[in-house]
Amino acid sequence: MQQQLITDWLQRNQATVSENGELSMPDYAGQLAAVTDGIAYSWLSKFSILRVSGDDATTFLQGQFSCDVAAVAENGVSWGSYSTAKGRMQASFLLFGSAGVFHLLLRNDIAETFRKRLSMFVLRSKVKIECVDSSMLAFGVMQATACHGVLPQRELQCDENLVAAISPNVSIVLTEDPASELAKWQTKHRAVGSQAWDWVFIQAGLPWVSKATYEEFVPQMANLDLLGGVSFKKGCYPGQEIVARTQYLGKVKRRLYRARISGGHVNEGDALLAASTGEQAIGRIVLTVPLLDGENECLLVMQAMAWDDNPKLASGVLAKIEQLPLPYSFPDAD
Repeated sequence: MQQQLITDWLQRNQATVSENGELSMPDYAGQLAAVTDGIAYSWLSKFSILRVSGDDATTFLQGQFSCDVAAVAENGVSWGSYSTAKGRMQASFLLFGSAGVFHLLLRNDIAETFRKRLSMFVLRSKVKIECVDSSMLAFGVMQATACHGVLPQRELQCDENLVAAISPNVSIVLTEDPASELAKWQTKHRAVGSQAWDWVFIQAGLPWVSKATYEEFVPQMANLDLLGGVSFKKGCYPGQEIVARTQYLGKVKRRLYRARISGGHVNEGDALLAASTGEQAIGRIVLTVPLLDGENECLLVMQAMAWDDNPKLASGVLAKIEQLPLPYSFPDAD
């Protein structure tokens, strides 16, 4: 049923989905204009949904994730991450909690690897981890929300949908009834593809670990501490010692920034260089979208001091990188 609905929706919007989940539609200029006007919505085809359930789900995830799982278990939402023992993120996600059942939205190119990794530690716990992409779909929609800052908020619903306000004008909807949701949006909103919707994430300063940035960053480098995705009061989890040390024993030397890049082709995972460090990478591209003027807007992780050191793309040293504002600020200590 859902597959046929999506097939019909793709045909109606003259859209296609590539093998890696990239949703493409005609009239890219019109899509970007819809984002600018705040009337865009999109099927998040580059993302997967994992469900974690069972009597021990809350306790189990509390010992695995960077965020405070217990605080959102009944009816909450939080950004979060999962890291190696060295604190390097293998996944970042949006976590929904409802009556002790959890749903995670994360990039689909890392979802199965992450599911298998997490399942290794279930052991005798009463926990089930499953991909529910066949029964639940994820959408992003631009609309007025209850979110007044940068911390996501659960939107109360009278139906079975899971809705999170992730910025003052953007919601993420996980639904098992996409037909009714699409009916709400199709008259007043415009469907956009993956690239145009990635621009929404970039403008909001929201990071997603992908295959290209797997195990590249500790959570603070992706600003997850500023977005409520790291709890410094909960107990241990993989990488917790490194994350805590980064927070308390010295300022965060790398951060996630929004930037415009002109004069070069840009891909997720591309390395960044600085004049004083030669061929040593000082950062990487996290997310990027092409603009109509031949430039790119992106999120990148980079050493803070590198902004004064002529940062360049390793793949195109003539490219110019200009810092753009984020909707949130960094601590004074950084």
